Amino acid sequence: MDKLTLYSEIKGLYDQGFSLRRIAKKLDVSRNTVTSYLNRQPDEMGEWLASTKVRRKSLDTHQPMILQWLKEHPDLSAAQVCDWLEEKKFGKYAESTVRRYVKELRSKYKIVKTTKRRQYEAVPQLPPGLQGQIDFGQTVQKTPTGKNVKLYFYAHVLSHSRYKYVEWQKRPFRTEDLIRCLENTFLYFGGKPKEIVFDQDRIIVVSENAGNIIYTQEFQAFKQAEHLETTPCRGFDPESKGKIENVVKFVKSSFAKERVFSDIDSWNEECRAWLVRRGNGRQHNLTKQIPAEVFKEEQKHLQPVNTYQREVKNGQERKVRKDNTIMYQGNRYSVPLGTYNAQGTLVNVFVDDQQLVIRNINTGMEIAKHRISSGHGGLIQNSNHRRDRSLGISELIEVTAKKFDKTVAAYDYLTVLRTKYPRYIRDQIQVIRGLFDAYPPALLSTTLDMCIQQKIYNASGFKEMVIFLEEVNHESDQEVLNMPDLPIDAVMKERISTIHPEVRSLDVYSKLVQGGRHGTN
Repeated sequence: MDKLTLYSEIKGLYDQGFSLRRIAKKLDVSRNTVTSYLNRQPDEMGEWLASTKVRRKSLDTHQPMILQWLKEHPDLSAAQVCDWLEEKKFGKYAESTVRRYVKELRSKYKIVKTTKRRQYEAVPQLPPGLQGQIDFGQTVQKTPTGKNVKLYFYAHVLSHSRYKYVEWQKRPFRTEDLIRCLENTFLYFGGKPKEIVFDQDRIIVVSENAGNIIYTQEFQAFKQAEHLETTPCRGFDPESKGKIENVVKFVKSSFAKERVFSDIDSWNEECRAWLVRRGNGRQHNLTKQIPAEVFKEEQKHLQPVNTYQREVKNGQERKVRKDNTIMYQGNRYSVPLGTYNAQGTLVNVFVDDQQLVIRNINTGMEIAKHRISSGHGGLIQNSNHRRDRSLGISELIEVTAKKFDKTVAAYDYLTVLRTKYPRYIRDQIQVIRGLFDAYPPALLSTTLDMCIQQKIYNASGFKEMVIFLEEVNHESDQEVLNMPDLPIDAVMKERISTIHPEVRSLDVYSKLVQGGRHGTN
């Protein structure tokens, strides 16, 4: 529509009582244009139209170059044209001015803006056991107190069955974390695929030079030990591993969205339950099959896992769960009954010749030892970590009392516990028996004397006293530094000799212990 026709249309609609907004909407122009046209008289409009026919535009001097750009690059945007003009020192123009000018040129010279769209091809179903794809993701979750916490997860999917594994942690992934997750994945699957596809992530790939991939040292060692075939995607090309990209989105939308985070162990447990319930237990939208059912057949084609066990030199911290177990590679391993307390108990775990060694984080004493399981989701529990029901209460008291140097005093102490806690006496005794796995007998005998002296009659109080006395012994063993001779006179030396540090009475600690902060009642 030319300007004169537009002017006539605007005038006609306005005379019919149309509002400026309705006129602008009906004619698909701005309200400013409507206002500008209405403010002009017919004779003024004619003069203005005549002037526009001969008026040159500021960009006309660059028209040949802009036309050349548009013909060579039909998908070029007006913003890029504006930037190129500025880059070549042709002047600064408002993007809106360039946008209108480019639009007119495209219309006049029939230059259609084209966009390059990637063409996709359906990928044939891969044979079972051939390929797995891995990727990482992150989410921000709310805690029970309303705070935000960032979580990171690793996801792995088998390309044939779409069977998935997911593992979470509270910090960005490092190479050792990836290896741990791969080990846990293979245990969860009961085998490993022949090939693994992944991004060129810095924790896996150091560099790429024309297809020559250089892996990180630790991942290269793991790759060789497991005889893995690895295929890094091309940089910035996530769509070449679309299956795992969809899994990452699925985990975020179906599992993590609106879920409240309490602690990482519970979060991983909830995620494993979600995998069973929905991630692997529901029909896949594309294959129309249930991954868990297809996996039963694919599992037969997975390759066996080689023995690659990294030595844990300095130990890894693990949180003791309320059922007196720790999590390691997807399994629960027991610790002595009573190890857990409500304030949170940490232990160190070490790997020694396929044995999982659990040590007291403060004393370093071994409290449990298990053979590492090759399965997943299992409970590995020593018989002495369960409640001892093979003995009657009287016999259990007698056997436990004999562990102390002062058997009679111990027997009397345990008898008082039996009177005070008749329903929980077996648990009370089990807590005290478990202390012999973590502390020397001499320290426990001293603890018995102190508890009798301070009238502390409960297993939690006994345990608190052990910890306190162990700390006192540790401090007393520290080397006392000799102070150098100071340049002070005899009077000052005499005054200093009369100064004694305040020593807190043991009753203070006894009252704290008797308060039953961790009472096993």
